[in-house]
Amino acid sequence: MNIVTVKTLLSGPRHIILAVYIRSDGATGDLEKETLVDPVADLGLKPGSRLTLECLVHNFSGFDACIEFESGLTSNNFKWVLSEGTDSEIDFAPFGGLIDDSGLDGTGKLQITTTGLSASTDQGSLLIKARKP
Repeated sequence: MNIVTVKTLLSGPRHIILAVYIRSDGATGDLEKETLVDPVADLGLKPGSRLTLECLVHNFSGFDACIEFESGLTSNNFKWVLSEGTDSEIDFAPFGGLIDDSGLDGTGKLQITTTGLSASTDQGSLLIKARKP
């Protein structure tokens, strides 16, 4: 089974900072909509609470990823692609943040899907800064 470790570095009244480590086991394959943070279960926020991404920093070796907020059947939501070899900071703050647009049937969960996570040497790290409602 692939390793996905999510560590909370900061959880204040307005912001959360998470460190995520992903490593392939060489057999399981790609992650498919793996939940990184659930605002209700992980942060104790009210159902319907939506996070806003302010900043992402990633470094992936051997795979690409796509992050999105979980949406239901009726909403198409925005996805952000994180490519291998582009380990720069992505700052959404000048644009007001990347707002959860998952619609009325969305859960608010931040999820990741990978492409190419197959070799036992594939691994990566991701730092996430998000604003709470």
